[in-house]
Amino acid sequence: LKAQESAYQDMDLYTVGMKYLDSAKYDKATVYFTNAIKLNPGNTIYFYQRGNAYFKLNRFELAIADFKHCFEVLPDEAEYPYLMGVCYDKLGDNEQALANYTKAIQIYSSDSKYFKSRANLYYKKQEFLKAIEDYDQVVKLNPNDGSTYYYRGVSKYKLNDKENACIDWETAVKNSFVKASEYIDKICLKTKN
Repeated sequence: LKAQESAYQDMDLYTVGMKYLDSAKYDKATVYFTNAIKLNPGNTIYFYQRGNAYFKLNRFELAIADFKHCFEVLPDEAEYPYLMGVCYDKLGDNEQALANYTKAIQIYSSDSKYFKSRANLYYKKQEFLKAIEDYDQVVKLNPNDGSTYYYRGVSKYKLNDKENACIDWETAVKNSFVKASEYIDKICLKTKN
């Protein structure tokens, strides 16, 4: 009965924590999730949601610790290394971000956001060939992602492949990524004329 009672209490605390998380009161949410964890440290969802709350508060080290705990318990879940990668990305730790994005892709290679995050990081690091490889995977999985065509186009342009860059920018505009139209005006029209 005692165990049942504490399970009920930690679920109550979690429910209140979720209400605070949903209403963007992240500090309060972390308090309730922490108390739920104290009562039931075996429930990874409490760590996961506390990690989300810490992430919203830009407390990335604490978020990483919670997502890492979840990943240790559930090593087949690609979302946890992905989330750690996002946190490391925000902290400017490119190597850890890359390692975690790669781990997420190794576990589950059918989610375009994992490839896109790694591609964006390669793009930021100006490793354009690697970025293009990952953007290629994104468009295979999600052929209507306008921003991916845009950034793949920029990557190709940086590698002096103007013709294919223009094709990507035109596709980006067709997929409602208006930002690409400035490249069409500046570069593609000149290249064609």
